[in-house]
Amino acid sequence: MKLVNAIKKISKYGEVRVNGQEHSTVINGMEVSFMVNGRIEDDYGITCINVRNINDEHDSMTDYCAGTFCNNLTQAIRIALR
Repeated sequence: MKLVNAIKKISKYGEVRVNGQEHSTVINGMEVSFMVNGRIEDDYGITCINVRNINDEHDSMTDYCAGTFCNNLTQAIRIALR
């Protein structure tokens, strides 16, 4: 999925926040996030699609990745809407 389409899709559920190459929004207390695969331009695809509870944090000291990585953005949105 291209960056423009991904932003358009998750913006239906909430405000899209941008932190460097990571884009995210909160849906029902769950954060849906993804990263741009390459430079930040509209025609690049997305990668690292993740869903996590907003209270859960990654911990690099223990190699803990919070949440679940998904195959596509639709799957991530469905998980967040449960």
